[in-house]
Amino acid sequence: MNNELCLGFWKSKAENNPTIKTSKVSDINDFSEIDKEFILKYVNKETKILDLAAGTGITLNKYYDKVSEVTAVEKYKQFSDFIVKAPNITVINEDISVFEPQNQYDVILMFGIVSYFNRDEIEKIYQKYLKYLKPNGKLIIKNQFGINEDVIVANYSEELGCDYFSEFRQIQSEINMLKTLGLNKNELIDIYPPECNRWGNTHFYAIVSSFS
Repeated sequence: MNNELCLGFWKSKAENNPTIKTSKVSDINDFSEIDKEFILKYVNKETKILDLAAGTGITLNKYYDKVSEVTAVEKYKQFSDFIVKAPNITVINEDISVFEPQNQYDVILMFGIVSYFNRDEIEKIYQKYLKYLKPNGKLIIKNQFGINEDVIVANYSEELGCDYFSEFRQIQSEINMLKTLGLNKNELIDIYPPECNRWGNTHFYAIVSSFS
């Protein structure tokens, strides 16, 4: 992959006394309560969820008891150790780039992760996981996206104090990519209050995608 800077950043965070908030880039970015309420709009007691790169479960721990089951895929065990132990939660410590599901799901979540892959990488990940989305299921993506153009960070971050990688692709180009992969219905939602969007060239959006 081309995002070794990103992997190094998260590996360091996982290995240095993580807390439940460590899976967020910073405390400023803890929108887990908003995320939980948003997810609950699309689930019920029968829903089976695949939560990709679930982190510490900071959001999962707030919604798991409202659904049938959750498969949480998280590369770093140090993060996933914070996920609630419950009969309807299965935790798998594996990189989402190589993980192969055994089931189909009503909802697949990609919250705050798609910018850590470049365009070619994320297209392959979308392609792979769409095979495990039920015909009437929903892929729910939440991330920062470029407003007018792609915004790429691939150098030293003053705010984070380390080298870092993110590719905030222009939002319409991301939706167009999803359409080419067969997701014909894509609802774009301005998920957070204005004060959560700190940068002028990127914006947090949710995309709720389905085949029809």
